[in-house]
Amino acid sequence: MVDLNVVAIDSHGAPVHDLTRDELRVTDSGRPETIAFFRLRDSKRGLVQPLGLNEVSNRSANNIPRATLILFDLLNEGFGTRGTAANQLIHDLGDLETPEYVYLYLLTLDGRLFPVHGLPPQGAVGPPEDAPWTRQIKPLMEGALRGVQQTRPVDIDVAVRVQITYSALSAIAAELSRVPGHKNIVWITDGVPIELGPNRSDTGDYVDFTPLLRQMSDEFDRSGVAIYPVRQVMLGTPTHIDDGPDPAPANSTFSGLGSIDTLGQFAELTGGRPDAGKDIGAAVRQAINDARSSYQIGYYPPEKNWDDKYHKLRVTCTRKGVRIQAKAGYYAWREGPGGKAEEAIESAIPTTFDAAEIGLRATLSPDPKGGRTERLEARIDAQDVLLVHEGNLYNGQLRLAVVGYDPASRPLRGPVIPLDLHYSAEERDRALQQGIVFSQNVTITEELKRIRLVVFDRGSNAIGSVTIPVGEATPGKGN
Repeated sequence: MVDLNVVAIDSHGAPVHDLTRDELRVTDSGRPETIAFFRLRDSKRGLVQPLGLNEVSNRSANNIPRATLILFDLLNEGFGTRGTAANQLIHDLGDLETPEYVYLYLLTLDGRLFPVHGLPPQGAVGPPEDAPWTRQIKPLMEGALRGVQQTRPVDIDVAVRVQITYSALSAIAAELSRVPGHKNIVWITDGVPIELGPNRSDTGDYVDFTPLLRQMSDEFDRSGVAIYPVRQVMLGTPTHIDDGPDPAPANSTFSGLGSIDTLGQFAELTGGRPDAGKDIGAAVRQAINDARSSYQIGYYPPEKNWDDKYHKLRVTCTRKGVRIQAKAGYYAWREGPGGKAEEAIESAIPTTFDAAEIGLRATLSPDPKGGRTERLEARIDAQDVLLVHEGNLYNGQLRLAVVGYDPASRPLRGPVIPLDLHYSAEERDRALQQGIVFSQNVTITEELKRIRLVVFDRGSNAIGSVTIPVGEATPGKGN
């Protein structure tokens, strides 16, 4: 299934909450498609049921329902615009009326992610609503900049800088998997080149970063993250950061091209706003607004569509006055069976936190007869699983894996377990109330200290994981 997040706003920029499936139209490379799945995604906090004896969960009452993450990119921001961008950011955040679930990170000159106001630890209680952190943005930002500001090394290669940037973006996508709802990134940057000409400083080779951009966009799409680029370029400067004269002389060590194109593609491939422009405050407010409510739709393209090519998408609404925002295309990669599931599960194994896009709760019970076998019992939140109504059934495709960790956090992973769902209307309603039940015997060796269950939804690409301490479960404590 091609899964899309669709934001609908009226002429005043307010979210539209009452669209129906029949009011939306989708075309894939000009071909009309039939919407097979449709639902409103409202990011309001839901009630979290109390945990049972020795039960752990990846959700709690303090879970972040959505997130708008601002990334101030010092690594790729021109020296002449850093101060201007920082001052505007301080001004705009200080005036922000709704700062809840807004977070701010710096991408430092040496490629580190520095939290000015970072995502809280899983299950941690956030700051009181009457004391928003943005009221202290000036000292917070000034202190952070003093701590990380330094001159970029003169010998840093453009290709290396691009790779460092993509590595940081990948880390952000993984971190945002802790957030159940929709996630937007406002990326304040001059951008990174989409290609390097024949004068690359270290090898002199021509380099095309398009495959890396496509891969990164796929990671954001899988994590439900949309990019809102904000590019502040001083009048008269070239379109690519630190590249000297435009065009660059033949002996120049700067040969990056197409930074604007890179940012535009990121926005279009993830469903962000490619026209966020130079106004940081407007981009942040729009990203916050778009994260509050959206629609999830999906369709099944014909098998021949998976041709390793780029497919243009267009989502429209028949209701007058409604503007639609969704990703403008996707790359129809031909993958082997289970390829996406393997990638998603592998991405969830090394993290120090649990992914919460799919709600999970689980227990690990010792064998009453002793021995090394324990019973893993889990309930998967069916509200977070894509169940497609086909004929008389509601069908879904989950893929699960059980991972054990030793004291050094080295993983030992079992095989991918298919869990195909075929529910009647009554069974679906029961699953929505009680959860999707999964159980399996797990062999616990002496060196295992914790077990993690990873669940991947093939329909929506959502992922969830829950980690259970071995022999140390605490009654009624969320993970």
